[in-house]
Amino acid sequence: MTDLNCLLAGLARLIVPVLLLIFWHKRTGARILPAPAAFLICLPVFTIAGLIRTGFAQGDLLPFCIKQGLLYGIFEEGAKYLALRYLLTSCDSRKDAVTYGIGHGAFEGFSGGLACINLIGTGRAAPDILPVNLFTAIEGEAFAIALTVLIFYGIQTGRTKLMLPIAIFLHFISNATTTLYSFSTPIVVIKSTVITAGVCYAAYRCFVKLRAEN
Repeated sequence: MTDLNCLLAGLARLIVPVLLLIFWHKRTGARILPAPAAFLICLPVFTIAGLIRTGFAQGDLLPFCIKQGLLYGIFEEGAKYLALRYLLTSCDSRKDAVTYGIGHGAFEGFSGGLACINLIGTGRAAPDILPVNLFTAIEGEAFAIALTVLIFYGIQTGRTKLMLPIAIFLHFISNATTTLYSFSTPIVVIKSTVITAGVCYAAYRCFVKLRAEN
């Protein structure tokens, strides 16, 4: 049963982003391109950030959480900004921002899904691996999309100097607290739900404000 849960958890992390992308494309007619572009951009971003992270001393948990949160906040949100501002210049619709966020979340889902599948047969999987990863698959996509919309809003309205630091800070808070409270799944779930819900609300308000321009 544990191995089956590992498989189902891995498949959930892999499939949810794909299903979300298909739904978003069919529901709104949004372009597909930003999603695979985001996925490919994440590869060097996460690789470099991961290499830097290996140099962080893990003996003292709080400083490690702070450094890791800042590292991934700056790298991930900074990469989104650079991609949407300078690389994907033709992706100028608010729908494209959502699609890009789906692709970014898909990369995290891909790595998380493989990690779950790799636990098959090891006996090291947590009993709650399936529900936790089902939650993460959905929450992670929502968080990635919301932060991408905030950054896109900043680009489109000339408020990048405000919105990019906000996105980095929110990413930092989420990442750092998740690592800090990783010993307790209920705390992480509640924390993630509250933070992601707040960020999604802010992103929705920005998305609506962009309606007239996009």
